[in-house]
Amino acid sequence: MTPSTRLGLLAAVMACSVLFVAAAPKASAPIQDAEALEFTLDPVHCMANFRIHHAGAGMFWGRFNEVTGTMTTSEDGSVAPTMNVAVAVESVDTGTEKLDRTLMGPNFFDAKEFEAITFTSTGSKPLEGGGWTITGDLTLLGVTREVSAKVELTGIKGNPVIKKAGFEAIFSIKRSDFGMDWGVKNGALGDEVRLIVGLEGDWTA
Repeated sequence: MTPSTRLGLLAAVMACSVLFVAAAPKASAPIQDAEALEFTLDPVHCMANFRIHHAGAGMFWGRFNEVTGTMTTSEDGSVAPTMNVAVAVESVDTGTEKLDRTLMGPNFFDAKEFEAITFTSTGSKPLEGGGWTITGDLTLLGVTREVSAKVELTGIKGNPVIKKAGFEAIFSIKRSDFGMDWGVKNGALGDEVRLIVGLEGDWTA
């Protein structure tokens, strides 16, 4: 191969390299995280239900009708929510007024001393198949313990003016961990309590 031929081939290779670099797609900019939106809980459409074993026989259900607070998530609900929730003790509702008064007494929720049960999330972990395990601080009877809840997105819907987000959280706690131990030793009332909290919040632009 003559020197002139070599120079010709080298020039051709360089020209192709320039064309390839020019035609190569530019690297896309990093995708920014979705904007976090804070939703104010709608007390009309929020509820905290509880279930406890009664007298070693049936599962007894009750609920709290007043749930307030905030939750923050991405606009599409793909990010684990952070939560700051308060449940008003005096909103306890078993369907029986006498039992409600008993539950608000000193052996149970002690409404005169403690107005609310609160939960503030501190972390999260995604679950296989969807949803998250949300960890946070639960305060009951003035005692704060770290607990976890299984949380699932139930929906996000709305328009630019008002948007709604819904989540359901399921907790399982031992009430004796918080100093509520009436009936535990003699089996009159179970220790483990399941809490199912339905949350719906509004975000207004």
